[in-house]
Amino acid sequence: MSEVIRKIKSFNWHQLLIIMLIAAVVVGSEGCKSTGKLSKKERKAQIEAAKKELTAIINGTSTKSLDQQEKYINDIINKNYNDPDLNALLVQATQKVKQSFAEKDKLYNKQRDEARAALFDLLQNKDNKTADEMEAELNRIKSAYPDLKDEEIIDLYSRVEKKIAAMRGAANVPLKTTLENNFKWIADAGRSGNISEAASLIKNTLAYFASDNVPVLIIIAREGDIVDYDKPTTIKRYLDFLRDQKESRNAVDSYQLDNNGKIRELDLIKK
Repeated sequence: MSEVIRKIKSFNWHQLLIIMLIAAVVVGSEGCKSTGKLSKKERKAQIEAAKKELTAIINGTSTKSLDQQEKYINDIINKNYNDPDLNALLVQATQKVKQSFAEKDKLYNKQRDEARAALFDLLQNKDNKTADEMEAELNRIKSAYPDLKDEEIIDLYSRVEKKIAAMRGAANVPLKTTLENNFKWIADAGRSGNISEAASLIKNTLAYFASDNVPVLIIIAREGDIVDYDKPTTIKRYLDFLRDQKESRNAVDSYQLDNNGKIRELDLIKK
């Protein structure tokens, strides 16, 4: 008995306490690890939910945006469920999203080209639209292509808006000034060799006249009631002359309008 008591007294209780603490920590950490793992039931539920969403993506019925679909697919891949059926759906869904992005880019490029062509037409204004008509057409283009954020399209929007503002400003400019400015710009375009610009200016200027054959008289001398005229011409021939001569030497002396507000006769005078 005395021998047993002696062994008990000689036992290192400090070492035993340390061993017990280590064991407790190990058991506790194992318990934490086990709670971080999915149960079979939870894993199965997540896989089924993923299959359902991937099927919706494949069928084109997903409510997620394309960017969200792409992120969702990557998230499922990173979870590495290693389920054969799920993996097959991931392949199909990835292909579907890739195809959808390609179709989206194709549609964007098509809309950009259509909008660009329409805006260039507005800038040229071949149909001689009024400022209000141009603004209505510009708003129609913006409504038809609301998602276009292309820098070139934004720049074209700005250029058309400036043209409309300039046209409205020109509406308050006297007709005499407008005609003389157009005469000068036609001559300048001819001098620079810009034939298309000259043709556009001539067409726009003719819109002020009742017809291409409106008579144009050029005063070469005037003393009291005595007026000497150069050889008569027509407005179309005169505008072509300005383009070819490359210089505007005459100012507007007077004009007469018809009942529609169009010029039916024009007198010029040498500057």
